[in-house]
Amino acid sequence: MTSKLLLDTNILVDYAVENRPEHDPAATLMERIAKSEIAGHVTSGSLKDFHYLCRKPLGEPACRQLIRQFLVLLDVLPVGQRECDDSAYSDEPDFEDGLIRAAAERNGIDFIITRDSDAFAHSPVRSMTARRYLALFGR
Repeated sequence: MTSKLLLDTNILVDYAVENRPEHDPAATLMERIAKSEIAGHVTSGSLKDFHYLCRKPLGEPACRQLIRQFLVLLDVLPVGQRECDDSAYSDEPDFEDGLIRAAAERNGIDFIITRDSDAFAHSPVRSMTARRYLALFGR
């Protein structure tokens, strides 16, 4: 069975920016997603945040090209009223993290991949870094 991963915004940025310390594990994870070894997911909010964070350093054309690549490789999970309600009333320290958690819980995600160690602590969906996931489940 293929693992279903929901990638947090910081993983997308790690993948896109080669000089970030966690670029290599993020790139390996994306390669495994491209090979259909893993099912990758993202929320539209993470794509929006990725654009906001990377547009200036990467430039608009490169940023758009990466978003197009993400749209080919990753399924975009719905975030609507129910996920917003779940997030607003959750114990997540950040509303955005609550949205990701709600999307993961409502869509049968196996793991949330993030570098935010404080987020998702109370979620039934296990969270970990890309590096940790690859260490546990193979490169």
